[in-house]
Amino acid sequence: MPQHIEVQTYYPEPQQDNHWLLIGKESVGKTAFIERLVGNKPTSSNLQGSSLFCHEYSWNDYAIIDTPGIQTHMDSVVTSQVLKKLHSNKQVILMVKSTDLIDDLHDLWPLIQSRSGIVVITYWDKVKHRPDVAQEVARLRKTTQLEWITVDNRCLDPQQRNTIDNALKQASVFPSEPPKILGNWSVVPKKAFFEMPIVGPLLSLMLLVLPALISVLNANAFADWLYPDTEGGVDWLIARFGVMPDVLHHMLIGEYGVISMLPFLLLYALPTVLIFSAIIALYKTTGLVDRLSYCLDPFMHKLGLSGRDLVRVIMGFGCNVPAIIQTRNCSCCTRGTCVSAISFGSACSYQLPATIAVFSAAGKPYLALPYLLFLGLTTCLYLLVTTSKSQRRASMSTNLLNRGFLQPPNIRFALNEMFGVIREFITTALPLFIGICFVAGFLSWLGVIDFITALIAPVMTLLNLPEGAAIAVILGAIRKDGLAIGLIESSSQSLKVVGMSDVQLLAAVYLAGVMLPCIVSLLTIVREMRWHFAAKMALRQMTCAFLFTAVLSWGWG
Repeated sequence: MPQHIEVQTYYPEPQQDNHWLLIGKESVGKTAFIERLVGNKPTSSNLQGSSLFCHEYSWNDYAIIDTPGIQTHMDSVVTSQVLKKLHSNKQVILMVKSTDLIDDLHDLWPLIQSRSGIVVITYWDKVKHRPDVAQEVARLRKTTQLEWITVDNRCLDPQQRNTIDNALKQASVFPSEPPKILGNWSVVPKKAFFEMPIVGPLLSLMLLVLPALISVLNANAFADWLYPDTEGGVDWLIARFGVMPDVLHHMLIGEYGVISMLPFLLLYALPTVLIFSAIIALYKTTGLVDRLSYCLDPFMHKLGLSGRDLVRVIMGFGCNVPAIIQTRNCSCCTRGTCVSAISFGSACSYQLPATIAVFSAAGKPYLALPYLLFLGLTTCLYLLVTTSKSQRRASMSTNLLNRGFLQPPNIRFALNEMFGVIREFITTALPLFIGICFVAGFLSWLGVIDFITALIAPVMTLLNLPEGAAIAVILGAIRKDGLAIGLIESSSQSLKVVGMSDVQLLAAVYLAGVMLPCIVSLLTIVREMRWHFAAKMALRQMTCAFLFTAVLSWGWG
């Protein structure tokens, strides 16, 4: 499900004295800070590397440009863009984390020396109880002639805003050398229960899978509760249309018709999207996603990924498109592998409810868990097969995630995220869903659906699947919820293809979901990684999808 991201896809070139560039490492809290400062709604989370483009904010007489987090030891796309941006800006707000102050200053100072600006120290709540730290900040102000402002970036009071305003008016030039920090500022986050030896990685993995599982199960229960009322409303709409031209009948109330498929959209897709987005928003704002990714990082290396890449794969369960774009913050060594993992294994918030809808229509909702397990297993096998030893070795040196701090949830952020999802669902998802129903209904009226089904029927036979599963595979390759349109009988909300065993049904849904990325995702990959990478990846994914499906359907069917 695409998230509502109001960003500029270009980097504006500030030429005026009131333009300030906000820079810092990942997870330092730049976006949360600027949102609290100017009062705008957040457009990205505290997820490490979540800001991909510059966000320009107007505050008082200033234009403050929030930039992506800098990774000083990794060759990501966005870091190179920020470094280029620095060359054209002379006024900087440098943000450093109090718990990593020495390393942050050492790494970032060469980038901002000889420019004018101020220093903002975030996560001050972690160290403010120490008198020596407060004394050191006072010494830094005196020796550098700079303003060093301490903040808890989750909460800014009016006095702090006034301090920042005055500091920007009286900004000084950064010295050529970073100041020497006296004392030890480092604060090590406490270990959580899921970081225990041996069982820790398993618990971490379960926590990462939990949002998808909870959203799917709750959507299924919600659908069972409301289905009778929804079905009655759809039947009333169909009866109101009466006699109409045959082509409109197919497109509106036929087996692929828009009105006929409304129960799926309302009962499965929307609840799954809302529940998943709410849980993931809480994971992000509490720092749990980063901590879990850090715990699983050593195991990701064996698949050619790093912990930071796993974050993007999990994001793909919401929507593949923003997750693919987020890979700009991955290392160039692992970015291609991460995109492949998202395309193959991240069952988006359309694919998951469509899958559950099919299982429920067949009276077999218990197949949801085996489906997720098989999808996870084959994604790991897919990465093992398609990554080289050199890629796996390179991934071991690309993880710059720290353990991060666990903190109370930001309910405001979670609600804003959910409202953004609802808005995106109405403005983007709903029109696309209606469009595919119209196209499918029109093609059905033309007889194209029957022709294509007959054309690829031999392939289904080779995979030990019924010929009727072909249409689900075709529509699923165009758009992930197309697999439900292809398999569910709209008039009775039962399966169009009868007589399939549990394994055959599981295999058919699996193939329809993973054979190819949806059209929108594929176009995004072409734009981000170029067409030759997309073509090679699509061919490789299709081959592996057919092989895994054959093993499942013939081996256990």
